[in-house]
Amino acid sequence: MKNDDLRADRDDRDDLDDFIPRTSAKRSNNLVMQVAAGVFLGGLALWLVQLGATALYAKLMLGTFTFGG
Repeated sequence: MKNDDLRADRDDRDDLDDFIPRTSAKRSNNLVMQVAAGVFLGGLALWLVQLGATALYAKLMLGTFTFGG
């Protein structure tokens, strides 16, 4: 076990001469604007749901909400 040669043999296919590194992709401004718009619209939607729930709860507490006719 001590004298085992565990190194892998390199094939001709393993040459890195043909390797072309990928150009670093910059995050576009469009992605930043999409994330900002999503956060804003999500917050607006949550605020509107909270406003509706609060109004419904207030009507129930005041007893002015009628069920049916």
